Amino acid sequence: MKVYYPPARTSVETIKRYGELADRGGDAEAAAKAWSDAGFDDAMTARWLDARCFDPEAARALADLGVRPEQAAVRTRDGGDYLETVAYKVANGDLTARGGWARCLSSR
Repeated sequence: MKVYYPPARTSVETIKRYGELADRGGDAEAAAKAWSDAGFDDAMTARWLDARCFDPEAARALADLGVRPEQAAVRTRDGGDYLETVAYKVANGDLTARGGWARCLSSR
């Protein structure tokens, strides 16, 4: 028997709850679609946004490397001379996903 799992979906309400961090000043519907297209449901999108990752593609790249949102929420100065989460720096392009993955494994 084949089991059907519906595709992951992020709702507009989740995006609106996080405001500008999630929609980047744009359309909340478009942001919700981008998170859904990246394979994230409301709960996982919220976890990535809590980690300050505003880009669903960056979140997908980190997730594909086995990084959980809580690991990416660690703050670092790597990738620029400012203190911010690994997730934010990967989303901002200051760290690569692989660099973020390595930073999440680091004991520093």
